[in-house]
Amino acid sequence: MLNIQQLTYLLTVGLFLIATQPTIAESSANIPTPTKTNRSKSQRIIFKLPPNDGKPKSTLSAGSRGDWQCPQDATSTTTLSKQYPLMVLVPSDSNYGLTSAEHPTFLVYLPQTSAKQLILSFMEEDNQLYSQTFIPIQGKPGIVSIKSANNSPSLKVGKTYKWALVLVCGEKASPNDPVVTSWVRRVPLAQPQSHHKASLEQANTYSQQGIWYDAVLALAQIKNAQPDNQAIADIWADFLKSAGLEAIATQPLRF
Repeated sequence: MLNIQQLTYLLTVGLFLIATQPTIAESSANIPTPTKTNRSKSQRIIFKLPPNDGKPKSTLSAGSRGDWQCPQDATSTTTLSKQYPLMVLVPSDSNYGLTSAEHPTFLVYLPQTSAKQLILSFMEEDNQLYSQTFIPIQGKPGIVSIKSANNSPSLKVGKTYKWALVLVCGEKASPNDPVVTSWVRRVPLAQPQSHHKASLEQANTYSQQGIWYDAVLALAQIKNAQPDNQAIADIWADFLKSAGLEAIATQPLRF
């Protein structure tokens, strides 16, 4: 049997718990919970176009064949080859980008092709040949990385170069081979970056400084290392969209 004192104590504790329950619930409801949307927005990397200083007057791409395919591939039934031509990954509205590298790495979308090699050439602004490198390819569709040979002349800081990519359709290069062109200018870094391992922070720094070729390479390396990471895939897609390249954002990386 409970005496009067024990009963009074139990009633007091019960009333206290009832009175405080709404307050506890209300306090919990007022604590902001991070949402998936907020996290995604904070991780977006959007490319910022650099000033036009040093940009050539004309940066239009040129080529010898309208569909950028080898003759033997023009009748292919491969849908991917028809939908996406040979193209360089560079902002679509300028066809021009900056780099901080002596021997920059370029990303190129390569359609299904029977060609076995590419030729990467650099020309100075007076169209004098600066360097040339032959690059073997497998011909599978996707985004590949290319760069000039390590023993070729390095790009000079402050200079702008026209670079051309020729898809060699036969045993040797021909004037009728598909070719795409773009422009690159080497600049010093405002904030030196480590080149040992790419990071989202590093890619964002390049993007904010308008250094296209370094930014897109860093993000591609991260995506290539984490192919099943949807968050990274979303960042990659947003980045390419900011440069007008969303059409190939889901294409495989082959490097």
